[in-house]
Amino acid sequence: MLVGGVGTTCAQPARFVIWKGADQVGSLMVDRNYQGDRTLYTMTSFSKLDVALWTQVVSTVMTAEYVGDQLEACASTVHLNGAMRDSSSMRTSAGVAQGYVHPGHVLQGGNGNAWTTARMYYEEPVGQESIYVESVLSDCPLQRLPNGIYRLVLPDDKVNRYVYRDGVLQEVHVDRTFFDLVFRRV
Repeated sequence: MLVGGVGTTCAQPARFVIWKGADQVGSLMVDRNYQGDRTLYTMTSFSKLDVALWTQVVSTVMTAEYVGDQLEACASTVHLNGAMRDSSSMRTSAGVAQGYVHPGHVLQGGNGNAWTTARMYYEEPVGQESIYVESVLSDCPLQRLPNGIYRLVLPDDKVNRYVYRDGVLQEVHVDRTFFDLVFRRV
């Protein structure tokens, strides 16, 4: 922790290994930084997957910035084999969210949900019914299952399951049509 004239800064990094079956295919680094009343979440991942006959190299970067308990801004990018596949960005000004999801969805309006996927890496979403997903800039339904498991339903019926033990995220299960991944805390 650093203490200086501009306030207190505190970083909380964590690492997850990405598994496809029994094969380690990548890693995910998450970080939460506090500075005064601002909190910045950063997530970066890199994975190399063999899907059908092709190798897919996927890298992602996502950020979410809070002022107090309110989401102020977020952004995400996904690169596939070096080319941008998806991106999004949102910034709040005077209480109104303005954003863009590639390739052409413009968002204007409020965002009252203080829960994002980035926040889920650091806090168990007890009592939450939806999560604001940074990559799609919208709320997605969250269902609590037994044993500290939460099921997040993304657009196109994509599902992620978050597994918590004693309030700490241990695994994220990414269930997709052609492959399933598990992000496991190291």
